[in-house]
Amino acid sequence: MSAKQIARGNATRQANKELRRQHILDIARDLIATRGLDDFTLKELAIGADVSLPTIHNLFGKKYDIFEELCSEMVVRVEAVLSSPEMIDPIQASEAFIDKLLELFRQDEAFYRAAFVAGEKTGLFEHDPKSGIFAKSLKISVNLCRRAKENGYLQGQVDTHCLAEHLFGIQRLARQDWVAGYIDLDRYRSQVLLGMCLIFAADAAPDFEERLRDTISELSRNSPGHRAGYA
Repeated sequence: MSAKQIARGNATRQANKELRRQHILDIARDLIATRGLDDFTLKELAIGADVSLPTIHNLFGKKYDIFEELCSEMVVRVEAVLSSPEMIDPIQASEAFIDKLLELFRQDEAFYRAAFVAGEKTGLFEHDPKSGIFAKSLKISVNLCRRAKENGYLQGQVDTHCLAEHLFGIQRLARQDWVAGYIDLDRYRSQVLLGMCLIFAADAAPDFEERLRDTISELSRNSPGHRAGYA
């Protein structure tokens, strides 16, 4: 057998191995989404993926290794949203941020919910406080408030970091409500945007304050809770 044939055979085997790994990860994603990480077992995964248990151990390791690999993919996707081009207008920036984030969550809502539950329980997202998802979200809030102040949307009478921390808190609280099943993604969006506008209003310049009042009124009228009669 020639060196070229051997190389081609190795490439084929590697490609097949990657396809098998991805298939197993897809099944694991579905199981975690429906059962949660605590009830997810490698035996169940092996049956669902139609492979042996030793195969899963050889390809991945333990169940937390599989979870970390799945979450690393999630982290990359979320960070791509967080690193989207910056906007100057605070309302437009807030809408763009939450819409892109929820567009991502809608692609696999059950898995993202389960992953956030397990990720916070295991501390997976906060191994490095300076580079974790939540730290980057806070940094975005700080930059948003700083740009708003520099461009005259905010007066600067309220500390920028104080505003940013509350903006971050609004988003994190809404995410926790969604993860717990208290609200859906539409309510998530309106809850975040209403909260952000109310926080901006604490330091808004007069012209921007008027826009915020109009935006708050519109969001309140169109929020899922208001339409249902309990907002």
